[in-house]
Amino acid sequence: MSKIRMPDSKEISFVKTKINREFNNQKQQTCCKLCGKEIIKDSKAFHKSHTIPYFCLENIKGLYNKNYGVLKADYPGLRTVFSDKEFIGTNKAGVFYSICSKCDQEKFSVYESEEALLNKDPQDMVNSMALKIYLNELFNTRFRNFKNTIDYSKLTDEQIISSYFEYVGNMEEPTVECDIRDFEADLQSARTTYENGYRNYKIIYHTILNYTVPVAAQTSIPISHNVDYSKLQEVAQIGHKRIEDLLICIFPLKQKSVITVFYKVGDALMKKYSKQFLKLCEEDKLREIYYLLLRYKASNYFYSPLIKEILNDKNVRSIFSIEDTAIKMGGRIIHFSMFEEYNWKENLPSILSEQYSVQNLLKSDSSC
Repeated sequence: MSKIRMPDSKEISFVKTKINREFNNQKQQTCCKLCGKEIIKDSKAFHKSHTIPYFCLENIKGLYNKNYGVLKADYPGLRTVFSDKEFIGTNKAGVFYSICSKCDQEKFSVYESEEALLNKDPQDMVNSMALKIYLNELFNTRFRNFKNTIDYSKLTDEQIISSYFEYVGNMEEPTVECDIRDFEADLQSARTTYENGYRNYKIIYHTILNYTVPVAAQTSIPISHNVDYSKLQEVAQIGHKRIEDLLICIFPLKQKSVITVFYKVGDALMKKYSKQFLKLCEEDKLREIYYLLLRYKASNYFYSPLIKEILNDKNVRSIFSIEDTAIKMGGRIIHFSMFEEYNWKENLPSILSEQYSVQNLLKSDSSC
């Protein structure tokens, strides 16, 4: 009996490159998602937008395997031959393509500078922050949806590669369709809020820290449980009801950091969550914010390579993306979140605390 030959990383990377090329060549979106300006038919390209401001990524980049850049959010997770690289250059980190250059420059300059983040009223910036978050979430979800519809047999002769991507697509397809629906609605709401200057977002936390945190984030978090672990909503199953989310922005600056957490006014479940969150002490609030990123998101935020050793902590690895991790056994889907232990959060390294600041990590690194 001949042995099954596993494809190597180069073969898989080649297929991934083909997928990206196919996605970029599709004609589903030809206009700027915000102003409607025709882009593709005019032989122009969508603007290369960073979800997280580029200068924030530059503030946490470091050396990793002889290259400078940042670690992806999924660094603490288990890696397989099919996994994407855990490291990325800051020029490519958190990039999406769905708007024109004019919209990118006009609509996000209100917060995309160190001076603005340190001196402006956060309430005057969250509309722009939310708009960019949902642009990126929708772009990424449409990319996932596109991958679910590809005939992989046309991209590769390797049956294992084709079967793997098709399996992932079959697993993701129902939830991705719901995500597209929700992010389309959230983007439209954010756009209306921005254009009319409404105050439709409630800030539950805003702080300026006197050190640079080793994490950069600008993302939405679909929270299923409250601070005390009581159930808020079902986020892992398909439903007709919109999933409420919390928006988290972590901006590391040269010597400081700005963290803003907010939600859409009218989201009753997020209001319920905020009541418990606000009762936490400052140290626990920072721990909770990192816990939310770690538990609910496997993308859309980045780490400094300076913190790679801390990310091997057993509590970090136990919590990582636990909401989305599941296995199928005998016709049943077993969600790993059912087995979460409360002491994991209690013992989680408080990566947003001064102990793990870039300044302290650099001191430790230089003394080794």
